Amino acid sequence: MSDAHESPNVDDLTPEEASRIIHSHRKVRYGTACWPCRQRKVKCDNKSPCENCVKREHAQLCSYKPNRSATGKSGSFSETNSQPKKRPHSPDEQETRSLSNEARESISAYEPEAPEITRYVGQNSIPALLREQTSANEPEDVNVIRQDMRSLLGLDNSAPFPLMSARHLNRLTSDISSELPSDREVMKLFRTYKEIPQPFWGFVIDIDDLESKLMVYLEDRAKNARASTKTTRPVSASWLAILFAVLAVGSQYHDSPYHVRTRDSQKYIQISFHFLRVGNFLLRPNLDSIQALLMVGFVLLNDMKAEASWALLGLTCRLAQSLGLHRPQQIDSRSTTEMVKKEISRRKLWWTCLWHDTLTSLSFDRSPMTTIPCCPIPMSPNAETEGWAYIESMYHLNQIISQRLNPDAVAEATYGQILESCAAVQNIRDNVLPQLRAKEACKSALDRLQHFAIRLHTAFIISVACRPALLRANSRLDAGQKKLLADRCKTNLAETVRMFLAMHQLSVIPTRSWAFTYHGLSSAVLLGILGETKTDPEVRQLQGDLISALSATAAKEQTSPQPHIHKSDHDIELSGPLSRALTALKNIYDHGSVIGPAVKKEGSISIPGSGTRTPLPLNTLSGLPNGYSMPSDSRPGVSQSLDPHQNAALAMAEMQQQQQTQHLAAGMPDFSGMPFGQPLTQPGTMPDISAFDPATYMSPLDLYDSIFWESPDPFNTGVDSMNFDFLAHPPPGQPQQGNYYFS
Repeated sequence: MSDAHESPNVDDLTPEEASRIIHSHRKVRYGTACWPCRQRKVKCDNKSPCENCVKREHAQLCSYKPNRSATGKSGSFSETNSQPKKRPHSPDEQETRSLSNEARESISAYEPEAPEITRYVGQNSIPALLREQTSANEPEDVNVIRQDMRSLLGLDNSAPFPLMSARHLNRLTSDISSELPSDREVMKLFRTYKEIPQPFWGFVIDIDDLESKLMVYLEDRAKNARASTKTTRPVSASWLAILFAVLAVGSQYHDSPYHVRTRDSQKYIQISFHFLRVGNFLLRPNLDSIQALLMVGFVLLNDMKAEASWALLGLTCRLAQSLGLHRPQQIDSRSTTEMVKKEISRRKLWWTCLWHDTLTSLSFDRSPMTTIPCCPIPMSPNAETEGWAYIESMYHLNQIISQRLNPDAVAEATYGQILESCAAVQNIRDNVLPQLRAKEACKSALDRLQHFAIRLHTAFIISVACRPALLRANSRLDAGQKKLLADRCKTNLAETVRMFLAMHQLSVIPTRSWAFTYHGLSSAVLLGILGETKTDPEVRQLQGDLISALSATAAKEQTSPQPHIHKSDHDIELSGPLSRALTALKNIYDHGSVIGPAVKKEGSISIPGSGTRTPLPLNTLSGLPNGYSMPSDSRPGVSQSLDPHQNAALAMAEMQQQQQTQHLAAGMPDFSGMPFGQPLTQPGTMPDISAFDPATYMSPLDLYDSIFWESPDPFNTGVDSMNFDFLAHPPPGQPQQGNYYFS
């Protein structure tokens, strides 16, 4: 510092020395802004926490004397990382600041300080190698990767939610605050969720903890409504996402008319997903956001949006994987009670993800994402001696599906492997709790419902395992093996329908849950397609009872509160593959074929009916259930209107016509499987395929797949086209042009 007090020769000074002298005499300024505002170089209101930190969801970092060394050494995979040195201002930041504080007063949502959640990366990855090298030179409790390297390695999660601006998120939060449900509404739907869906799916890992926090939240909200000073205790956005997801699921199972349930569940699930975005679930996932995402996918599934649910489940499993939930943590005598509790919660959450990913993928015959080595199944301490609870039995069942019944494994399965899979599924029934093994041992209505549910799921999975015997082209099985497996498949298909109807007598769970409805309805359709069972009196009675259950009306409120929600007096509404399947089942029951008489066009070929598919007269049907009458639209003399979204026959006939057209174009007409009863009316013309029963020229599984699943065109077909006219802005300083010229 002696150079600063001397009078050096100006001619001898270099630019660097001159700059050093100037800066040595600069007046030191002591900043009053908090550390995040100083880093971003924005104005701070000097509150604790300040408004900027609250808006940007890092109130825990708002400090006026930060520990810079600790801040610089934040965990390399923690979701509470330090912010970047500088981030450009958002163009709509000024408008965001001008928003009112109503949303923050009604819903105070931010991510509170919590233990760091480690982001999982493989041991052979570059971040893991860097972490290992860094930890060799640092204390054992420090886990550091330099901040400027995190973006390059793909580990920087300090950015805001990338798919929506902060302005729109704040506006949505403000709108939501004016539509919050009352305390009674919250408790009503929460109790519905806790009593009905939670025992069967277990989405919330600790339901009692959620309920206790909910009581505190509602009490604080009630106090603030009467007090002039707001003292709301902040809650995390992810926790609010769980709360509203619970309300959405509870709405679907509450005793309300269909359109009211649909309106409420859609509203609450949209609010839940909004808070997931506020919590930045893509870049900073946590255990709460994973639970909320599972329930969002479940609501979409029950709302007959199975494809959207399956896609969202894939994202959920990816996020769970990024948290390392699938990786086992060692539990031994040295583990504390708190450590064991946390590890069990992590395992439960992973196996819940695996459960729903596996079961939904099975419905589409697609490979699940969770077929990877993972942690052991979480079991209660007394599970091995007393038996498995319902949730634990579902974990084991989906483990069998994931390992043995994925599409790749089924395609290569031998007769012995199929029998082993059936035996493993059958063994689950013997390992459950004593009150769930037999109907007579059930102690409560819940026990009986769970007993029926276990029987339904296991019977359906056994039928899936035996389906290769129904394929005509399966060369791995001989005739005797096919006969044995086919009989076992039919027995379990009938058992699936029987258990669905048994549950329906006690609860709304089967008809309002997509998985139960799909299992019961698909089993009934496949039984109707198989030639040996379509005329069986017991099968016909099960089909008639199932049609009655799925077509029952509740005749409640007739007005629809929202224009976009379909007004209906039905207790349930089916769409997509389930609607087509129900239509096909009605045609099978009424007419003996998946194609009803309405699709037979004028001038089509009349084919003499065979005894296996021509329906018997109504007065000779011995299998009709008591009190069941034929639908009015299927009686003679009553015209039927064709719905392109619900009638499977048209789509199937068109598909077969296209196939036959391809055969003719190739010079290879193939009508060997069609029961021609008379010659063609016009020689050289192709017969009307829609007049033939597809069961005569398609294998049962091919016909089953054509009813349930479609093959959409992956290219853009224009179904999402819209009018989006906008006015282009002129260059700066130029007036708006009235004409546009293109060369």
